[in-house]
Amino acid sequence: MSPDLLLRVTSIRSQNPTGLGGCIFSAAPITETGEVLDARRHYVVRAKGNLLGATAVQVGQWWRVTGNQHSNEITVNGYRVTEEQIEADSLLLALPSGEHIITLMAECEAFRGIGRVKARRLWETFQDQLYDVLDAGDINGLATVLSQESARQVVEAWRTYGDARTLHWLQTYGFSASIGRKLLAFFGPETAEGIGQDPYRLLSFCSGWAETDKIAQEHFHIAENDPRRLQGAIEEALYRLFGDGHTVATLPMLTVRLASVLGSQATGLRWRPLVAEALAAGLSNGSYLVSADHTVHSLGPYVMEAAVAKALANRLTYTAPPLLDSYQIEGILHDFEGEEGYSLNDEQRAAVIDAVMHPLMLITGGAGVGKTTVLKALYKTYDAAGIRILQVALAGRAAKRLQEATDRPANTLASFIQKTSDNDLNGPTVVVVDEASMVDIITMYRLCELIPEHVRLVLVGDPAQLMPVGPGLVLHTLVAERAIPRIELTTVKRHGGQIAAAALSIREGIWPALTDDERAPIAFIPTKTGAFMRDGEQVCPLADTVLRLYREAPDDTQILSARRAGPDGIHYLNSICQLDLAEDAQPLLIWNDEFDQAVDTGFRLGDPVICTRNLWERGIQNGSLGRIIEIEAIPQNLTNDVGAPIGQALAWVEWDDGERRPILEEMLDDLALGYAITVHKSQGSQWPRVIVALSGSRLLDRTLIYTAVTRAQAQVLLVGDIAAARRAVEALPKAHHRHVGLGALLRNALSINRVT
Repeated sequence: MSPDLLLRVTSIRSQNPTGLGGCIFSAAPITETGEVLDARRHYVVRAKGNLLGATAVQVGQWWRVTGNQHSNEITVNGYRVTEEQIEADSLLLALPSGEHIITLMAECEAFRGIGRVKARRLWETFQDQLYDVLDAGDINGLATVLSQESARQVVEAWRTYGDARTLHWLQTYGFSASIGRKLLAFFGPETAEGIGQDPYRLLSFCSGWAETDKIAQEHFHIAENDPRRLQGAIEEALYRLFGDGHTVATLPMLTVRLASVLGSQATGLRWRPLVAEALAAGLSNGSYLVSADHTVHSLGPYVMEAAVAKALANRLTYTAPPLLDSYQIEGILHDFEGEEGYSLNDEQRAAVIDAVMHPLMLITGGAGVGKTTVLKALYKTYDAAGIRILQVALAGRAAKRLQEATDRPANTLASFIQKTSDNDLNGPTVVVVDEASMVDIITMYRLCELIPEHVRLVLVGDPAQLMPVGPGLVLHTLVAERAIPRIELTTVKRHGGQIAAAALSIREGIWPALTDDERAPIAFIPTKTGAFMRDGEQVCPLADTVLRLYREAPDDTQILSARRAGPDGIHYLNSICQLDLAEDAQPLLIWNDEFDQAVDTGFRLGDPVICTRNLWERGIQNGSLGRIIEIEAIPQNLTNDVGAPIGQALAWVEWDDGERRPILEEMLDDLALGYAITVHKSQGSQWPRVIVALSGSRLLDRTLIYTAVTRAQAQVLLVGDIAAARRAVEALPKAHHRHVGLGALLRNALSINRVT
């Protein structure tokens, strides 16, 4: 056990490292006056979430720490480094870092010119007394740190924007600066009173249930059976259900989730009889809604689904003259067939005609049925009618494929929503959304709020593919609504033969007969999926088989998996592929100030990489794939078109659009190895050869296997648990178990429109 150490936080190594809260941070030992005891010595403190509670560890804070202390030697690029590590048993915040007041001064327009550096210097100089100095308007005191002019500016700004009592209250209760900003923006000087009246309001400001309930009971003395507590628990249950994809909850669903919220904290509380009363209270203050069919809506999801339903209903009941008559459409299609050298089938022709006739249209169908061909023909009719065409897709790779297939500009939905102005939507316009099966209700709400009612909408996709990662169901719900015009394309025109036949069978929920011949166009290689120790080494037959198959044609192959973790997850598959294929390749290194030496980033020359976030300014998007083709021996300075510096190139990647772009240090957190990617990331893309790792997990379902199989152009090899895969295909897709309110709200909106 270490003595009581006073430490100043110097860097944050990991926030929430285990998913249960907590922090790992580096710190220097200091005296009671803040002087560093030994500049050569530092500690690494592992602080569990139950010790920190609601307090976030910030650089600059002082903590009193006790706990088990031991020395630990680690290897960094071949060097042995000794650290003093402490497993904290107790933590006491001795001096807050002042993040609330620092953030206010750094970000508020009234304090312009102060910035984070000067604000932090003020805090470090005056500490808690800074509130008193500001309240007193002590310009001379502030001028010991700032110029007289800046000191006067701070005092004037503080009189207008500052609230010492509220900021100090937030700091005392350990609220993070991010939550504090939201509370101040909503409640203003009445923050303490607003939270005091109902502490469970914190749930709306990104504070978790456990910390909110602890604050409510310990600091505000809320009893276990207080109606505010149960109402807050209902809100939390609805939030968690929304996180699982549901936008509404039945009473049994809500009760089960409430048990998980309250169960471990209800010491003998008989809460079930109180649910009806709490639901009624929520109705009175707008926390949630209960519909006629007794489903419970959280307010946010309800607003989004109702807005989408209204936008769609307005298009369905909109009366306008037809864009073209049937004679004109037939003439355009005749010319299109002559230019392309093939004939549209009856389904494709009907899809084009219906999309011209209706302001809202669904075009659905499986892989290879010619949805893109329909779009190309449809665009000819829109051109003839003078309609501006704006086409979008959820993922960057899908947007790129759409652009290449139609030879027209395409954007991701995120970019379209972010960058489109009202002027872009003036006049006759149509928005075409490809891969619409993966569009969640949040994105659909933002789209419907953006586009005026005169803008036509065409949704294209396959409801048999993966449902949205985010909450809600859009395309899956709309295909079941009779009021919406829809054409389903069923005739397969691409990659016929064994892959097409197996994909169609999987789509229909019928397990196909698959060979285990690794040379066949589609095969299933049954393999043990677990990991075990043999002769002191971990063995994973599934991963070993995937690696062996990948080695045969790495340049033409993409590995897919349902999971991120586990022996069949992309993290492990990426690590063994890199170890086998690039162990001796040149590493990508960056300089680490903490260790004062170069450290390994985990990337190697020749590694395939995937971008995990939209980086518009870099020309790459979430899901973009590339390969590291060069690593700079010394980082190279980069400049923009006017010669201004824009960073240093550590390495170069050739991306899937054929462009060669640099890797900058700030991009590293947004790149990952791309030997193996998730099936979700693969949607909208294709490769000559695909290897799919499959094991029994909650993520495995029919739509995932179908999506994975249809990514292959020439060969797909399924590896793993064949029994689990068969069960997943024969069971109902997970989308059937997601509860949403969009369908009922759409029918209600249509009935209102027809009456009025």
